[in-house]
Amino acid sequence: MDQLLSNAALRLAARAVKAWTVVTNICRALLIEQPKPYQPELHYMRGPGPKWREKHACQYDSTAR
Repeated sequence: MDQLLSNAALRLAARAVKAWTVVTNICRALLIEQPKPYQPELHYMRGPGPKWREKHACQYDSTAR
């Protein structure tokens, strides 16, 4: 009788672990690991700014624009 109860408890524990694994994998897939789509407008650069122009003022004539 004890052996039968022990086997049933082991099977129940194994099923519980498998169910928990499935639940955690679903939660990870839905909540955590969603890749964000690339948004190029966030990385858009308009060109050199005023500090770059100050640094390179001797190399380029600002009136030639």
